[in-house]
Formats: sequence, structure tokens, C-alpha cells
Amino acid sequence: MKLNESRQNLLNRVKSRLVQIAFDNVKKSNPLIETNIGKFSLQLPFDHQLPFIIKRSPYYSTNLARIARKVNEKYVDLKFIDIGANVGDSVALLRSEATFPVLCIEGDDYFFSILERNASRFSDVYLAKNYVGEITTEVNAVSVELGGTAHLLQNAANESKISIKKISTILNDYPLFKTSKMLKVDTDGFDNKIIRGSADFLENAKPVIFFEYDPYFLSQQNDDGISIFSTLVGLGYNKLLIYENDGEFLLSADTDNRMLLEDITYFYTGRKGLRYCDICAFHKEDNDIFENVRLDEIKFFSQVRSSKK
Repeated sequence: MKLNESRQNLLNRVKSRLVQIAFDNVKKSNPLIETNIGKFSLQLPFDHQLPFIIKRSPYYSTNLARIARKVNEKYVDLKFIDIGANVGDSVALLRSEATFPVLCIEGDDYFFSILERNASRFSDVYLAKNYVGEITTEVNAVSVELGGTAHLLQNAANESKISIKKISTILNDYPLFKTSKMLKVDTDGFDNKIIRGSADFLENAKPVIFFEYDPYFLSQQNDDGISIFSTLVGLGYNKLLIYENDGEFLLSADTDNRMLLEDITYFYTGRKGLRYCDICAFHKEDNDIFENVRLDEIKFFSQVRSSKK
């Protein structure tokens, strides 16, 4: 009996080791795999963290799509700009709720190549291979990819010249999107710089802005974070919806509520990118959308919680 148990234990260890070796080999080759995002199937690199994030947080980024649907109800000719489009997962989520033209902007060579594959599954999706910044310039940097995301790293070995453009410069090649009523920015710490550099576009188009707010990544770009709200106030944005990074609605706020926004910034400081918030900013001309979205989000998550009881 003991001998059989010993053999079985040895067999189990051998099987486990072989599975681990096979997994490591697949991970090293990093093939593209089909993954369900919203109502669609996309190709993602094997090491992309998005499937694990969605499994852990099923409402991750779905808020973006619900908000876009409400914006589309008011602006039936909605055009959407996605800065930091990665592999096109936001497009899949958006198209799960409504159909409108989307401009995907992604600067990283690797992720852009996958974005091209995924975007071909949809109509009215336009692609721009660019890095977006506060000014149009060139920097010495290298793109660093990790776990399904990429960011520019300066002062690294093997740097090369990388072109960075303001959104208004990019839109000269995509005039259809010059009056876009919704803008998403997700760029691992460059978000505030991009918003500041987009002031001319924001002043003219007044889009609803959905952006990542992570004090950790912002600090790596020498950005204080909090000053972005003064910029938004100056551009006529007066209402905010704030979400946890898992997609759950947290609270609403006035853009000029400095004390509350300082508290939010303090709360997410020191989290090393593991916990942050997403913020949706509304121009005063769209206070009606803000009110509708706020009430719908409260209702949506109330139903989610009720279904778990």
C-alpha cells in the first residue's frame, strides 16, 4: 500500500513538473490566444494580464462602454478617440454597447501589430500609430512592455528617437475626429500631460473625458496629479465620476472640490500602481449626461449587489 502511494506521489510530481515546463515554454514563446472581451473574441498575447483581471474583476472597463452608450444617446453622431488603445480591448467593449466610429491611437510597435489584427474585425475603426504627449517633439526613450501594457522609459540603454505628438497634430490626419465627443486616455502616467496638451482640442470639441488617475505613475513623470483638475475647471469641466480601478463606481464630485480631490489623491498614493482610480470628466454643457450616467451607475451596481445576496 505504501509502495503504491509512493509511486503515485512520484507520478504526480513528474506530471506537475512536465505541466510547469510546458507552461514555461508557452509563456516564453508568448503566442496569441483568442479571448472573449465583451461580446467579441480578440487575440491577446499569452502573457497579457487582461483575462486574469476580468476574471477577478468582471466589471473592469465596462463603465467606459456604459458611459459611451449614454453619450451616444445625446450625440447620435458620436466619434470616440482611444489614446493608449493597446490591443483594441476598449473597442470590443464599446461595440458591445453601441456602434460609432473609433480612432485607436497606440505607439508601441508590438501592441499596434496586434491592434491591427483585432481592429480588422470591426467596421469604422481607424488606427494611428503614435505616442501622444503634452507637446509635439522627439525624445530619446525605449518602449518597455510588461504584462500586457507598455510605457516609454527614458535614460535607458539602447534608446532611440521616438516621436511624440499632441492630439491636435494627430487629428490633422484624421479630421473626422476633430469634433469627437468622447476621449479615453490610458497611458500609465502620461495621462495628465496628454490632457494638458489637448487643451485646444478640448476647448473646441468639449468631449467627455475618461482617464486613468494613478498617483504612482504620475509621480514617475514628475506630475503632481492634483493640478489637472484646475486645468479641467479652466476648460469648463465641472463634474466628475470616480471609479475604482476594478470598474466599480466610487463617487461623484465637483471638479473644483479641491479638498475631496486631495483626499482621493492621498488615498491612492503609495499603492505602486496596484490600486488607482479612473475618472470621467463632463463639460458643463453635458451636465445632463452626467446626471443620467450617475443615476444609471448607482442603479447598475445596486442591482449587481442585490444579485449577490
